[in-house]
Amino acid sequence: MPLRSGVRSRMRTLAARLLYGSDDGRLRATWRVVLPVLTGLTLYLAGQIAVPLGVRAVLGDVSGQRALLWALVLFVLLAFVIAASGFVAVLVAARLDQRPPASYGLDLSRRWGGEFLVGVLIGVIASVGAVLYYAATSEASLQVELTGVGVDSIGLTVLAVAALLLFYLANNVFEELLFRAIFIRTAAGGLQARSLSPPAAVALAVVVSAPVFGLLHLVGSGGVAAVLTSAIAGLLFATAYVLCGQLSLPLGVHFGGVAILTVMQDPVSQSPRLTLPSVFVVDGLGSASLAQSVELWGVRAAIGIALLVAWTYYATGDIEFADELTHAP
Repeated sequence: MPLRSGVRSRMRTLAARLLYGSDDGRLRATWRVVLPVLTGLTLYLAGQIAVPLGVRAVLGDVSGQRALLWALVLFVLLAFVIAASGFVAVLVAARLDQRPPASYGLDLSRRWGGEFLVGVLIGVIASVGAVLYYAATSEASLQVELTGVGVDSIGLTVLAVAALLLFYLANNVFEELLFRAIFIRTAAGGLQARSLSPPAAVALAVVVSAPVFGLLHLVGSGGVAAVLTSAIAGLLFATAYVLCGQLSLPLGVHFGGVAILTVMQDPVSQSPRLTLPSVFVVDGLGSASLAQSVELWGVRAAIGIALLVAWTYYATGDIEFADELTHAP
């Protein structure tokens, strides 16, 4: 009996050391990152499967305008499920971190909205700049061409664009909540608790978050190109986050990247076929090689980071990591 009791005691001590790293009663930062992120990803994947299956079970086979309307309804439903998955992850993180949900970059205000719009503009400029670079340095051609969504009715066109943009925005919200607000903030705090200087902790959290964000994109599109380009994208969005301390700027930069999707004219939906409208089209952008894709995203990130640094200096008079991250408990 004494032997068994001693073993159980040692096991409990070992488990406590693995789970808890300080005397504040919180789990280690590793678990405070992993558990919310896994929760969000699980809900996200479950929604991606359950919502389309549910819609098909209710509708059966539909065609024509009715199929289009239900496709738009599906995009809207998926958007809400995706965004909700991210917010549930934040609630889990807030509970584990013992901090309010609003502290995860969700200090919604007029300033927050203004920074979001600045981010959108930076995202659009970076995307357009990368496309122009690609057209100038490759055999691809940039053409002025007014494209539609794939439907004839003006009313349905407006609904389709709104539904597709809402879907993209929801995905952006989900990714920013998990990989910037939760991952970087919590990891930076955990590294500071290990006696790393605040700037070094934030920088290391950014570096670690980028490849993890890239690996996420093995789900769905998959492939080495998706992982590498998404990792580069992660560095861009993370730069916006650590300079701002709120999700407004990175979310705007992320959403502004929709500009590059419009010129690619890749269909968002195959049945019915739906694309985002554009006034420019680049032939061959969708079939870029791995090296070209990485180069394109490198240029896009470089332009975006340069604009972010310039904006931060203009808005604050200084360039440094946000206090919300360097003073994270």
